[in-house]
Amino acid sequence: MFGDEGDLVKDIARVFIFENWARFYYTAIRGGTTFLEVPEEVLEQCRQTHPDLAPLLEDTNNTEITYESCRKNVGEFVCRALDGQKYPPGKIDAALDSKAFKIELHMFSMWQRGHESYLDQHQLSFDDWMEMIVNWRLLDEVKAFQAKLEQSPSTDEADGKKTH
Repeated sequence: MFGDEGDLVKDIARVFIFENWARFYYTAIRGGTTFLEVPEEVLEQCRQTHPDLAPLLEDTNNTEITYESCRKNVGEFVCRALDGQKYPPGKIDAALDSKAFKIELHMFSMWQRGHESYLDQHQLSFDDWMEMIVNWRLLDEVKAFQAKLEQSPSTDEADGKKTH
């Protein structure tokens, strides 16, 4: 009934990446306030290609976005879509606090920073982002860096924090 727990971190990260992709391309400033404005044709394409993720955009489209609202919206969506649906109840919270999830988001953040100018110049689909991320993560130096993070005893290493 439930998905493999090994995929849980990747499934959660996929939601975070999707929301980030939408904000990257479809953020608008109106009267000094930031909004998510995804065009209807993009929403329709997401409904076709990613029906599991499209409801996140439908729920947040044309709404004001802040750091807090994005965290809340993504967190609620992850729980609604995955907790007790694809994974056993209660597994989401543990995964969100896990070293593996922190590393996953850190790797995505590195990818995005490293590709930001290219992303700015090209209106890419979410599938294009995911393909680029997968290919980037196949590079030997990227795999070596991730392995180093995974071998680190610190659970906060991926956040740039040292704990003892």
